[in-house]
Amino acid sequence: MNRMARTLINERKLDGWEAARLVGLVQMAIMDAYIASFEGKDHFQFWRPISAIRAGESDGIDATIGDASWTPNFRTPPTPEFPSTHAYSGGAAAAIFKSYFRSDVINMNVISPYQIPPMERHVKNFSQMSHENALSRIYIGYHFRQAIEVGERQGKELGKYVFENNLKELHKTL
Repeated sequence: MNRMARTLINERKLDGWEAARLVGLVQMAIMDAYIASFEGKDHFQFWRPISAIRAGESDGIDATIGDASWTPNFRTPPTPEFPSTHAYSGGAAAAIFKSYFRSDVINMNVISPYQIPPMERHVKNFSQMSHENALSRIYIGYHFRQAIEVGERQGKELGKYVFENNLKELHKTL
């Protein structure tokens, strides 16, 4: 989200105050999303896909078939599954960007430096960015769909709240 903010700051030629406000709002929303999602994780204590899939034979449902050797694409975080913090923070950042620029449209190429060679995606709007960010957590085996849907929705609500209540624009009077 910081790389996206920097790109938007440059593309939209924001001055120093505008840039600081945008980055500040994004960071506030992301930090609040982490706090809120971890409170949810602590409250619900849902198991992650790795535990559910491996223990499928012992979940009390005869139709469930487990796979004791299943492994996700990446090492699973040692925290409960619900809600998805990644989806929560992505939704919050998307809401900040959408509110700040008064539009959902961005039409931007986003490059992930974590792939060799770097992977490039075209993002048409902040909602697409948020949704793809959330879906990635299913694809790598960290979350079930409910965790990303709830996380993204709550993140967007939180981001809207942060934008409306923090670092408000100052209007100059002459």
